Amino acid sequence: AGVHGLTLGLAVDLGPDGIRCNTVCPGWIDTELNRAYVEMHPDRSLIERELGQLHPVGRIGAPKEIANAVLWLASDESSFVSGEMISVDGARTKKISLPAILDEEYRAKLTKPQS
Repeated sequence: AGVHGLTLGLAVDLGPDGIRCNTVCPGWIDTELNRAYVEMHPDRSLIERELGQLHPVGRIGAPKEIANAVLWLASDESSFVSGEMISVDGARTKKISLPAILDEEYRAKLTKPQS
């Protein structure tokens, strides 16, 4: 909320001087920090798959995708964009998170006969 307020305030205050202010909000991105988290788990492929499923696009993001958003914001192509929070998160924050008990896949696992 603080970053959002700062972004809006700066956009309004500095707009008359030709200065735009926007914020890029990244999702789960394949960075060294996040790779270290994944590598802590014994089943890395399971964790990577589950992280991808958190995002409606079906995967985690690449650093270049964040860089592309920043480059666009720095270009003249976005010259009328100011005071915005740009989510680059594969629609993760747009997806409603349900408790596991309500998740369809989880319910299917519960009702599937055990062999």
